[in-house]
Amino acid sequence: MECLKRISPSEWQEISELRQFYDDLANKPYCTNEKGTIFIRGKKHAIKHRFIQPNHPRVIKWLVFDIDHPEALFTFIDTGLPKPQVIIKNPKNGHAHYAYRLTTPVGIGGNSSTRAESYLKAVRDALCEALGADPGYSGNLIKNPCYIKDDAKPNFYQLPIWADQDEYEVNGERDEHETYLTGAKPSYTLTELADYLDLEPLYPQTKQEPANDSGYGRNCSLFEELRHLAYQCKTKSFNAIVSYLKPIAEKMNQRFDVPLNPNEVKHIIRSIARYCARMDFTASHKAFSKLQATRGAKGGRAKGRSYDEKRQQAKELYEQGLNKSEIARRLDVSRRSVINWLSNLGCENSRNQIIAALGAALQFEMPRSLVRAIKSSSCPLAAPFSIASVASSLPSVVIVRNFTRLAVNSVFRPPP
Repeated sequence: MECLKRISPSEWQEISELRQFYDDLANKPYCTNEKGTIFIRGKKHAIKHRFIQPNHPRVIKWLVFDIDHPEALFTFIDTGLPKPQVIIKNPKNGHAHYAYRLTTPVGIGGNSSTRAESYLKAVRDALCEALGADPGYSGNLIKNPCYIKDDAKPNFYQLPIWADQDEYEVNGERDEHETYLTGAKPSYTLTELADYLDLEPLYPQTKQEPANDSGYGRNCSLFEELRHLAYQCKTKSFNAIVSYLKPIAEKMNQRFDVPLNPNEVKHIIRSIARYCARMDFTASHKAFSKLQATRGAKGGRAKGRSYDEKRQQAKELYEQGLNKSEIARRLDVSRRSVINWLSNLGCENSRNQIIAALGAALQFEMPRSLVRAIKSSSCPLAAPFSIASVASSLPSVVIVRNFTRLAVNSVFRPPP
């Protein structure tokens, strides 16, 4: 078909749709080469795996659907639905993953908008039904459209019992995905997708309890509830934790409108059990606290050394007569930092001491105008004080303007 174009994943960095897919990945997405085993890796390493997590755990940028039909590649044409940005086809059976990119990502869980989340679920459910896709597929892992067969080591060992033989070559090597582009626009808004769908019958379903979420919440909900129970388990044995969680998980799974596959439940249980069996939470928390304290101390010392030069500059500017606000502005620091620096260097009250000593030497109470004149003077003063030293230290303009005006107006007030 003219609207379908098969591309080589080896050139994915030069293809805008696949480059956008890579940019939208979380920094450390889930990835794997074999079903049942999941790893967390950085994007540069994860993109080389056969399956990858397309969305951030709390943000949906891609709507992904699993169509288990031999002619899945042409489903969007047969149904008159919008073109997906990317299609990843299994060459052995014709099944495919459809990936639609959203113009505006939608947050899920936490403080996200419940109305936006409900709208997302309604659009996803309606599009899933219209495509004839698997309603139980959560979209947590997708066939990687950028996957190159040579990047992963072939599996030369006996296939595990859960493996789908149709998805493997006869000699045990993994099959290569076929990646197709449809020429679709770069992204869709939820409203644009809804224009192709009948959402009316699905709106009442959005008012059901969150426990019946058939979209993105089943795995997360089961994991969150089970892990807290496992933390309280007295035994640290892997097998004992698995035996303890298994009946609880099976009961929880039955709450969902579309229960998870038993194999998914099993791997969630085993993941939690592995963590709890290998971790001493008290010791790990203490080690982490010690590590953070060491990092903080290093950062504090480095930051302190970087400000040594500014401390000396603050002292010199203060001795030249600049006030703290002006010093803070010149050094591009806060006024409180300047106050602390001057206090630690022993020059915080130097000018107040000078003024007090000067007043005592002159045997009269210093008027505020003269105090301001001394404080604003750019000439440094030093004790002990005398009339001559004061006269020689203060600018002549200050002496004439202040002392003359004070004498004429008789503002000298001798001590009682």
